Amino acid sequence: MPKSSASPTDGPPYVSVPQFTSTTARDTAFVGDVAQFSTWPSGTVSYGVMSSLPGGSDVSDFRTAVIEDAKAVCGALAGDTDMNDVPDTVGLALTDPIDQAGFIVEAATFYCPDQMAAVTDGVYSKPVPTKQREDCPAATALEVTTSLGDESGDDVIRTVPYSVEIHNTSSYAVRAQLEQRWFADGYEDEWEPFGDVTADPVVTIEAGDTFTYEEEQSGIYHWKRTEVRIQPGQFAFLGCGYQPGPGPAANE
Repeated sequence: MPKSSASPTDGPPYVSVPQFTSTTARDTAFVGDVAQFSTWPSGTVSYGVMSSLPGGSDVSDFRTAVIEDAKAVCGALAGDTDMNDVPDTVGLALTDPIDQAGFIVEAATFYCPDQMAAVTDGVYSKPVPTKQREDCPAATALEVTTSLGDESGDDVIRTVPYSVEIHNTSSYAVRAQLEQRWFADGYEDEWEPFGDVTADPVVTIEAGDTFTYEEEQSGIYHWKRTEVRIQPGQFAFLGCGYQPGPGPAANE
């Protein structure tokens, strides 16, 4: 990538600015990008969210946190903060230097491209919107099936084995938060955290892979069936929504 010798007005633009149909589409693409910087769950433990640790929060909490951090990064850069000082200035949760640098560059690309020179040692950006394929899948790309085995037990406590499979039909890995409920004669459970008390309700499923879980349910009921779902809004497909199109947008 060439460097500017003076200002963004000298010669052609060096960086094309992503253009999306909405703020939501932009935010979704940004989250999908930065969620890849570290392996799960270590990359998000720093944020205290999307982790299997006790007290881990929702996927939406991670989304909110990284978007807020991106805007804080832009504010720091606009205030002439040196890139190396930005993580401490904004209290960036990521601790790995490579992750920090990647996050700052992505924040500038998505939220303040006019600050690109501040993070690229003089490589300027000029607003040249390009078409994008906003291709982040919906939760329906995750196909969930459940099955129950034969019941055992006595007249008081009954136990039934069950299995759950979630197939990721999309082209992207996903981090998804699961919920489960049970049904029996005269009993309908509310949606609750997935699995037994030791299960991680937030799982990562690679593109095309299937997550499988087997456990037993015990209680006073004759268990008829169980349902598992992706908790509404609690999923993030990784690396989607930011696919450059063929060139400048048609209206530019």
